[in-house]
Amino acid sequence: MKNYTKHIKKTVFLIALSSSIYSNALAGGYSSYIYSTSGLGNSYSGSSTGSHDVSDSFFNPSITAGSKKNEAIFSMSYLNLKIDPDNITGSNAFGSTNGRDPSNIGSENLIPAFYISSPISNKLSLNFGLTSPFGLKTSYRADWTGKYRSLNSSIKTLNFNPSFAYKISDDLSLGAGLVAQHYEVKLSTLSKHPVFFTDQIAETSGNDMGYGFNLGATFKINQDTKIGVGYRSKIVHNIKGNTELQNVASSRFKSKTSTPESLSIGLSHNLSKDFQLVADSIWTRWSKLQKFSLNAYDNPLFNSSANFNWNDSILNSIGANYNLNEKNLLRFGLAYEKEAMNNRNREPRVPASNKYWLSVGLNHKFDNDLELDLAYVHQFYKTGRININTMGNNNLEGTLNGQYHSSVDVISLAIKKQF
Repeated sequence: MKNYTKHIKKTVFLIALSSSIYSNALAGGYSSYIYSTSGLGNSYSGSSTGSHDVSDSFFNPSITAGSKKNEAIFSMSYLNLKIDPDNITGSNAFGSTNGRDPSNIGSENLIPAFYISSPISNKLSLNFGLTSPFGLKTSYRADWTGKYRSLNSSIKTLNFNPSFAYKISDDLSLGAGLVAQHYEVKLSTLSKHPVFFTDQIAETSGNDMGYGFNLGATFKINQDTKIGVGYRSKIVHNIKGNTELQNVASSRFKSKTSTPESLSIGLSHNLSKDFQLVADSIWTRWSKLQKFSLNAYDNPLFNSSANFNWNDSILNSIGANYNLNEKNLLRFGLAYEKEAMNNRNREPRVPASNKYWLSVGLNHKFDNDLELDLAYVHQFYKTGRININTMGNNNLEGTLNGQYHSSVDVISLAIKKQF
């Protein structure tokens, strides 16, 4: 009986810890970063200064202050995430876990976004945004080397963000908003039956609605130059759900975790009436998220806690916008993203690494205040290594070593209407 409960506790600890790492690593690892088609065309450079449209209010809600017309945007983005594990080896208390290297564990996703802004006066505007800022779906073969660490992973988020913008003076605008974020996670891995030592599926699923806020300010230095600053608060999630070792035991649970705060600062400068230079830097505070605890409703044997060590992540981007004529504008962008994880703390659910972005975009104006935006982004990932060389708190999950080759392609389209 002692060994039985010991195996259950270790299994639940494993999948609970995986849930924490996965849900919290996404912005530094695999944030969707799909907020705006026009912003994607510049690798998000210029977003903090409102160089694009109302979708920039995701970063800085003050950018719509002083607007003259209502504006609505609907976008749809296709994201193709490719992750190829290579030369993966491992072992646990039962011996070698070496299996087949899976091919592509990434996924293809369609990610929508919606924004609307309405001027209430010549100084005050109201905004609303609907986005999916975090999301990932990965799937490993059941016979791969790290099957006791990860099989299937899925996370979905949906953000509701009403905000306002107010023009203090011709040179200064301020903005603020509330954020409601729905969060859902589903994870699975393999474990050993505590009596018969056969492989069993272990699953964890939960959800929550959390709340936060965002702030922004835009400063006009002169007629051609602006600086923008945006802040998004962390959002605390009190996740409730169920964790189960199939055909063995299960328990309802609750756990507390957060998505991190972020700060963005941007600059835009008009070199001429047709050519604009833009830049942005987005800092995300992953280093504050260090501890995870799972508390079971039904059985104290399922209680677990763990520490993990992320770094802050940062995305630096530069870009340019060029008016070809009155109806067509070209966008270009280049970015470098430093991830929250490295070779010391990377794990198989989120094997992200530092990467470069290269992006292009096109804006076309039709008649009757209707516009079309297109964007394409490719992300070049540095090879990421997995170096887990200790059994840790669970002798079943064991060691895991190898490398991951990743890339991302995004094609985005948006329809914009002023009225």
